[in-house]
Amino acid sequence: MGTYTARDRARTALGCLAGSRQDSDSFRREAMAILDRAIGVDGWGWLQLDPGAGMPIQESNENVVCDKELRRFFRMMPQVWNVPGTPDGRPAPLGPAVGALPVTTLSDATGGDLHRDLIWREVFGPGGVGDKMRVQLTAGGTCWALLHLHRDISSEHYGEDEVEFAAAAASLLAPRVRADLRAPAPPGTDPAPEPGTIVLDEDLSLVAATELAWWWIDHLGAQAPNPDEPLPSVLYVVATQVANSPERPRRPARVRLRAADGSWMVIRVAPLATVSQVAAGYAVTLETAPAGELAPLLMRAWGLTPREREVARLVIDGRSSEDIAAALFISVHTVRDHVKVIFAKVGVSRRQDLVAALTGRGAVS
Repeated sequence: MGTYTARDRARTALGCLAGSRQDSDSFRREAMAILDRAIGVDGWGWLQLDPGAGMPIQESNENVVCDKELRRFFRMMPQVWNVPGTPDGRPAPLGPAVGALPVTTLSDATGGDLHRDLIWREVFGPGGVGDKMRVQLTAGGTCWALLHLHRDISSEHYGEDEVEFAAAAASLLAPRVRADLRAPAPPGTDPAPEPGTIVLDEDLSLVAATELAWWWIDHLGAQAPNPDEPLPSVLYVVATQVANSPERPRRPARVRLRAADGSWMVIRVAPLATVSQVAAGYAVTLETAPAGELAPLLMRAWGLTPREREVARLVIDGRSSEDIAAALFISVHTVRDHVKVIFAKVGVSRRQDLVAALTGRGAVS
């Protein structure tokens, strides 16, 4: 564990790192190395979120405990990535808990008795994991990522000083995480093919997949967690969300995420309709993210207010200032003021560049 002087140095290092131009993966790994030196981390997971869906979309980690049986892990504890400590298996709420503290620990949630937590008894404890810390990276009122840090079972639990440090670190890291989403797809990105389709059975085992589905999985750049679960973990996350839905009929779910080349894609999961002699299951679709679905996410990433988002949506639709004023019952002068503010936030000076930035494309030449 770091001393107070070491933690002061770590805060300074995190601040410099957040302002650096390192790529996202290098940024995450260097941040975790600094946190390790400051508070002691034996294993970690960095979960990028789609805030609209409240689900992880990308994962970086140095913790293979969960990767051994992902389907069982997710089914045991829906949304287990969100809230540490759900004693006796009580389901966690959807998404990062409203009003939740930015940093929580499993030891605090269980009163120091980790055995009270079902997922620890069944998965983490047998895997040699001790206390766990969950750090919420929130910027502009939106949670963009979750850090799950753990210590080995032989180590002492996290204390108040470490929690306080992690909370300070979160305020430094969160704006950078949000900013990374704003980066446009690099020029020369290959055009995407038609959507790919995957069929899963009721247990989320792979039944069939089209050739294009495997193209999309390669395009995503995520590795399969283990030989028995050949799909990227994000697919199991979304499928579990649908499978565990208490609603009937079950509602589809979808997440937006970046592929390995920086382009945007969407993964959808929908329950298959059951008919005589056909078992229930799930259809997974992978395709290019439509502008209409991507724009709300990027507007949040750019920090647009609700009114600015209304104006921006109409700009994306190609509406003139006069049309926008009529649609929103405001003056043309007010529309132009909103557009100027939006331009300043996004760092553009033309409408076509604004549309490109809010739909995940590069600037228009």
